[in-house]
Amino acid sequence: MGLMLPHHALIAFGGNLGDIRQTFIQARDALNASDEINVLKSSKYYQTSAIGPAGQPDYLNAVIAIQTSLEPLPLLKTLQQIENQHGRIRKERWGARTLDLDILAYGALHYEIHMQTEALTIPHRMLSTRMFVLCPLCDIDSKWQHPVLKSTAAQMMNQLIAKGEPPLSEGEVW
Repeated sequence: MGLMLPHHALIAFGGNLGDIRQTFIQARDALNASDEINVLKSSKYYQTSAIGPAGQPDYLNAVIAIQTSLEPLPLLKTLQQIENQHGRIRKERWGARTLDLDILAYGALHYEIHMQTEALTIPHRMLSTRMFVLCPLCDIDSKWQHPVLKSTAAQMMNQLIAKGEPPLSEGEVW
């Protein structure tokens, strides 16, 4: 591989419309096909109840780890292009969608970058409060440490369980 891929990122996948599993596979393949991105590892995918507007179908959620030469904002643009290629329409906050790709964390080997702009916050601002993110993140790296909160993914997940949130059912390989 001639191109240096010095950055690492954790990307959340979500969706609840269409053939979600197939969409996840196609999106992961599209990322891996890029010269600027190499997919390192994929979590299992998990089925979860929708949050947001009532009457939505359940979601599938997963996380992947990548290496990339892209800085955070160009990476975000790439993710949004892939969402759009899979029919993502942004009508309402937390509404149903074919594909949602979020940068959870970014940096060198330990994903240590903390940044906040109008377009992007890293680490993702809701990461520590969402079982549907933390469970697949633990598949990738349960010892990953949030650069602001200083808690590991496993600790944050266990805190949610201690507060009464049920653990997710067993995930499936995709």
